[in-house]
Amino acid sequence: MSVAAPPVAQPCTIRHPAWITAGVGLLLALYLIMTLSASLQKGPSFDEEEQLAVGYNIWLHHDFRMEGADGDLIKRWATLPYLITRPKPASTENDYWRNARPYRFGFEFLFESGNAPEWLLLQGRIMVALLGAATALLVFCCTKELFGTVGGFFSLIVFVFSPHMLAFGGMVSTDMSVCFTLLGATWSVWRLLHVVTWRRLFLSLAFVSLLMLSKPSALVIFPITLILVLIKLLSRRPVEWHLRRSTVIASPLKQIGLIAGLFVLHGLCAWAVLWAHYDFRFLASPNPADPGLIFTHYDYADPVEPQVAVFMNWLRGGHWLPEGFLQGIHDLLVTNESRTAFMDGQWKIGGWNSFFLHALWDKTSPALLAMTIIGLISWWCTRLFPAHSTQTVENGRLSAGKSPPSFYEGAPYFVLIGVYYTIAAWQEVNIGHRHILPIYPALYILSVGSFSLVWSQARRWSWLLLTGLLVFQPLESLLLYPDYLAYFSPFVGGPAKGYKHLVDSSLDWGMDLPGVKKWLDQNNPKGRDPVFLAYFGTDSPEYYGIKSLRLPGDPEWRPPQIYPYAPGIYIISATLFESDYTYTFGPWNTFYEKDYQNTFSILHTYEITSKDPIQHAALLKTHPEPFWINAYSEFEKLRFGRLCAWLRHYRPVPDASCGYAILIWRLSAKDLEDALLGPPAEIDDSPSFKFMQ
Repeated sequence: MSVAAPPVAQPCTIRHPAWITAGVGLLLALYLIMTLSASLQKGPSFDEEEQLAVGYNIWLHHDFRMEGADGDLIKRWATLPYLITRPKPASTENDYWRNARPYRFGFEFLFESGNAPEWLLLQGRIMVALLGAATALLVFCCTKELFGTVGGFFSLIVFVFSPHMLAFGGMVSTDMSVCFTLLGATWSVWRLLHVVTWRRLFLSLAFVSLLMLSKPSALVIFPITLILVLIKLLSRRPVEWHLRRSTVIASPLKQIGLIAGLFVLHGLCAWAVLWAHYDFRFLASPNPADPGLIFTHYDYADPVEPQVAVFMNWLRGGHWLPEGFLQGIHDLLVTNESRTAFMDGQWKIGGWNSFFLHALWDKTSPALLAMTIIGLISWWCTRLFPAHSTQTVENGRLSAGKSPPSFYEGAPYFVLIGVYYTIAAWQEVNIGHRHILPIYPALYILSVGSFSLVWSQARRWSWLLLTGLLVFQPLESLLLYPDYLAYFSPFVGGPAKGYKHLVDSSLDWGMDLPGVKKWLDQNNPKGRDPVFLAYFGTDSPEYYGIKSLRLPGDPEWRPPQIYPYAPGIYIISATLFESDYTYTFGPWNTFYEKDYQNTFSILHTYEITSKDPIQHAALLKTHPEPFWINAYSEFEKLRFGRLCAWLRHYRPVPDASCGYAILIWRLSAKDLEDALLGPPAEIDDSPSFKFMQ
């Protein structure tokens, strides 16, 4: 009778398990040190304050109105230390809490409640770093199971020194939780389809349930599981059953019945865990009797497909899922399609299907690409020509004997990569490379694991070359420390030119204000030159003592200021420099130019009459003060957009940068005159931007 479980090939072995444990432990410790020490030099990322404040709010007040469904797991996990350290929570008496404004609520928690922001961040980041280390260990185990111990170590090394895993292992976001739970769920479900034991069943139930709490994209586990089930059934391999009594199930119909039962069991378990997170309570409000406690309100929203709306109303009406979770899904549905995107000098609302392919090329190490090509092709060749490739390892060298693993054994990782990438590319959410981060652990398993087969049988000079590929990525990460998020391939110019290709969470997530403060202390002592700051993020310039005049930012919580541009230091977040998330989204065009000239003329009239009290009083009578405040607010945004357009055209390379994400120019009076009064530097009236007319 054939073996039920996929045969486990172990082409590489090391004689002493103690050395394996020590080596893995050392690499995991190194990962924790690198990611946490780098995070200490960074401020909060765009989402961190919200994740921490809302998570703590859930523990303390059982309030599920804010940001439900999106990151339930990480909110609970990252704020567990707060139940011991007990920081002062944000007030529940202000409008931010009552009106469910999570980002402003998070800002208050970090900076306005008497807490030490660095200490709050560190506690949450330690918890996420532990998730990163757990993901690294899982990658090692999966690769070792497939390619042997050397393959496991190779994959672990690449993971530990991956700038992406180091970046997101050091910040509180949903990304690392999805990496861990999706890989764990895919791996454990695949193993359970072949051998059913109590241990495998428990692991599978745990991973799938936690995955459902990690992010709505967790639903990708359904098509992944369906494809894995089809592959399993088509293979005609039996299933081993070891619950209470042992048996072998060879009949396809009985296997389908067993799989259906396991599917229902997993669904019920995930459903129960979801309700447990929401305290087994349908209503999201901590006090349903108070009508002033509302859900987050959006000023703009996309329509929801009628069929989807009917289904959501059915779920809500039948109380099949918690109200907070359903509202969170609804919020994602009504805001995703209206998101703006920037890619390689292009702008678009809704994004491109090619965005993530572009992001993969821009943000993936050439060494990993080379290892992927070499490893997978060599793996395919050894399977195609088995007579010339049977091999095992004795004392670190290959010898005849055992074939490398089959592609069937690698099926879960191929399917994870293919399905997740396809769904990500199909969606119109192009705000960051991080949205395909979960494919990287599976990529490390397949590409680096198969690369270990080539490395093990290489001769002297080719062995040195292949070892150089393995060392290349660690060197890249060490040279980039601590700016891991800013990693861009040397093929596209490296991190220094990253802002020309991708922005937002692919590069600029608001974490580099500490670097701005350090740069100003060194290059602008005692504030001798005026500083103008356009900041994208939720950190606080005032907290770091950055004295600056406000340029338009996002979100904009700083009070408005009325002033003319003057020679000085202009500090602009890369996302805003590329006119993403700004009033003048996209390239400068005739519609922006017309509005700019009109508002400029209107404000010029105000300035002239201000010197004559009689004329000024008459002007205010026909156009009261609110009219002029609104006019200046519009002019301020248009003026900034025109400046960025001029910089993109005439000064595309900044004089300096902080973390490669916040760009710095020293501008003279002549520069400002050309930018604001001269002919517009760029005019792009592409049809894509006629909506702004």
